[in-house]
Amino acid sequence: MLSPTKIIGIGGQLAGRALAGLGAVAGARGANFPSCSFSSSAGDATPKQLGYTMPGEFEPHVGCWMGWPYSPYLWRDGAKPAQQQYAAIAKAISQFEPVWMFTDPSSIESARNYFRGVSGVTVVEMPLEDGWLRDWGPTCIVKDDPATSKREVAGVHWDYDCYGAPGKKKMGLPAMMPDWKKDHAAGRAVLDWAGLRAFECPLHLEGGSIHSDGQGTLVVTEECLLHPSRNPHLGKEGIENMLKEFLGLEKIIWLWKGMMGDDQVVNGHVDNMATFTEPGTILLSWCDDPNDPQHEVSARNLEILENTPDALGRKLNVIKLPAPTPAMFRTFKEADGVHPDHIKLGYVPRVPGERLAASYINHYIANGGIVCPQFGGAQSKSDELALEVLSKAYPGRTVVGVYSRDVLLNAGNVHCITQQHVAPRP
Repeated sequence: MLSPTKIIGIGGQLAGRALAGLGAVAGARGANFPSCSFSSSAGDATPKQLGYTMPGEFEPHVGCWMGWPYSPYLWRDGAKPAQQQYAAIAKAISQFEPVWMFTDPSSIESARNYFRGVSGVTVVEMPLEDGWLRDWGPTCIVKDDPATSKREVAGVHWDYDCYGAPGKKKMGLPAMMPDWKKDHAAGRAVLDWAGLRAFECPLHLEGGSIHSDGQGTLVVTEECLLHPSRNPHLGKEGIENMLKEFLGLEKIIWLWKGMMGDDQVVNGHVDNMATFTEPGTILLSWCDDPNDPQHEVSARNLEILENTPDALGRKLNVIKLPAPTPAMFRTFKEADGVHPDHIKLGYVPRVPGERLAASYINHYIANGGIVCPQFGGAQSKSDELALEVLSKAYPGRTVVGVYSRDVLLNAGNVHCITQQHVAPRP
C-alpha cells in the first residue's frame, strides 16, 4: 500500500486528497497480491481471463507517475537542463492532476529543491537508474463490473530489459545503459507502493511501445516489437498472444515503423508515431516532404490505419499531426555536454549530427488537459500548429505547451517520462 514514510516534501491539497483516497483503496485490498504468469491454468489465470483490459489514456486518472533524471552519462551538463524541463512538465501536469515524482536517493535533494512548495507534485524516494518511467514502469489495467459500474485497477509489470539491451550487446549494437536492475525493480515497486495488484509478464517490453483505445484495440510498431533484440523466441504470433492475454485485447494493429531518429536504441516506439484520442480516432505523426524518409514511414502507417478496422469493426478516423519542421539534429555542444566517459562505461553514444525523434504525438493526456512538447526557434510555427491541432482533437481539454528539447536529446519526450495511474470507480 502507499507508504507515507517514503514521501519527501509536500504534494499540496490536490495530491493529498488523491493520496488519501488511494490509501483507502490499498488498505481495503492489502499490500501483497499473487502475481500471474502467462498460463491458462485455473490457479494462474491471465488478466484477460480475469476480465481485465488496458484502458485508454484519455480515461480518468488518479494522477501521474514520473521519475527524476540524474545520470551525467545519459544527460548533458550533469542532467541539470533535463531536470529543469522535467520539473516544468511535472508542474504543467499538476495543473490538472497530482504528480508523484519517484526519485533515486542519490538525487533526492535536487528534486526536493525543484518542487519545494509546489502544490500538486510529491517527491517519493525510490531507487532507480533513470527517469523514463513510461518505459520501465507498470501499465495499468482495469476490470469493470457491468452490473455496478465498479472499476478495479491493477497493473502489469513487464520484464523490462532496457530496450533489449542484452540482445543488442550480443548483436554488437549500442545499449542505452550498462545496468538497469534498479529500473526493473522500480517497475514492480511502483505498483506495491500504490497498493495495486501486480501481474508479472515475462515479455521484454516498454510502456512507450503500446497504445490502447480502451475497447480492445492496441497499436504497436513492427520496428520495435519485432526487433531481434527483444523477444525473438516468441515471434509475431507469440508476442501478439501474450499482449492479448495480459492487456485484455481483441485486436492489435501493427504499424510499420516509428519516427526517424528513434531507430538506434528505442527502435520506433509507437508513442512517438500514433495515439488514440478516443475510441475510433487516432492521431498520426505526419510529414509532407516527399524528400524526407519520414514521409515514406508516415504514409505507409497511414495506409495501414485507413485499411485496418479496430476490434469493434470500425474504420478508424485518422488525424494527421504534422511533425516538427524542419527536422531536428543533435548539436556538437549538446553531444559534448554528456560525461566524456559515457561510451567507455557502456552508455549509448550521443553523437553530433544525429537526427532527433521529434514528434508532438509524444504528449500526455491529463484530466482535463494535454501537455505537449514545444521546441521553439526554427520549429516555432510547427509548435503553434501542433497546439491548434491538439486543441481540436481533444475538445474540452486545455492544451499546454512545455519546452522540452533536452528531454528529446535522450530519445523521448513528455509521454515517455510519464505514466498515468488510472482511476478506480467505487
